[in-house]
Amino acid sequence: MIKKILLYALVAVTLGYGLQWLIAEGLRKNKKGVYEKYNRLFLEKNTYNALILGSSRAEMHVDVSLLDSLTCLNTFNAGVSGATTRMAYTVLKSYLVNSEMPKVIFFECDFHISHLKTDTIFNFSRYFPYLSNPVLYDGFKEIDPRFCQFKYNPFYSLPYSGIHAISPALYGWLGKSGNYDDFYKNGFFKNTVIDTYDHFNTKTYYGYINKETRQYLDSIILFCKTNACKLIFTMSPAYKNAQKEVLNKDRIIEHYKNIAFINHVPILDYSSDTAIIGHKEYFEDNYHMLYRGARIYTKKIASDFNNIAR
Repeated sequence: MIKKILLYALVAVTLGYGLQWLIAEGLRKNKKGVYEKYNRLFLEKNTYNALILGSSRAEMHVDVSLLDSLTCLNTFNAGVSGATTRMAYTVLKSYLVNSEMPKVIFFECDFHISHLKTDTIFNFSRYFPYLSNPVLYDGFKEIDPRFCQFKYNPFYSLPYSGIHAISPALYGWLGKSGNYDDFYKNGFFKNTVIDTYDHFNTKTYYGYINKETRQYLDSIILFCKTNACKLIFTMSPAYKNAQKEVLNKDRIIEHYKNIAFINHVPILDYSSDTAIIGHKEYFEDNYHMLYRGARIYTKKIASDFNNIAR
């Protein structure tokens, strides 16, 4: 009886670890889409001389192919969904495990979420296949201690991976791509998806720059200075509704400008650009632009960079 129990337990453990490996390896085999992006960020050796760093606003607002064509840079978009300054700092250091330090970093300052704590990792299950990157693992485990279980315990991590991981894992093994995979190029997500939902509701609040947000922003500034990297702050456009949502928006942005001034960091503030913010057709929601808006914005920061680089 005991032998049977031990045998069943051994089979269950083997199946658990086997399934965990099959899913993770399948995701790593993706040649397009978000997992191909994470392969480059966390596993591969790269020689890009510029990075876009920040949240989904950075990921969706800076078309790096267009930027490169206008500036002669060689850029990868390392923006990830929901990234706080802490998460962005971890992504940057994880990238450098295998890749060279870029010469230029464009960092998106999100005035509308600066008050939030930095203890959340959005879409955390996407990172399970990349926990062999020691900096990523240590950094995320510090934010969320469950990452120790996510890495070593398949019976804990598999329920979090869920059915959403199975489809892209199968695509990876079969050499196919999903519906949205072609929207990614060099880390940039070309947002052309228009649905029938209204994403433009507002809820007014007063914001501020959280202490942890400021601490990790200072860490990024110091890290770039120490490694001779030109850091540039960016603030991409937000739809006109957002101008009313954050009641003290101008004060928060002025705070960011003061941080930039003190640290000799250029800041490109297009958050209230009248040529963009009044055009609903440029936006998916109050804070995320569609591709037609992203192209206009990318051209503007490319022009600014060329002036800075002279």
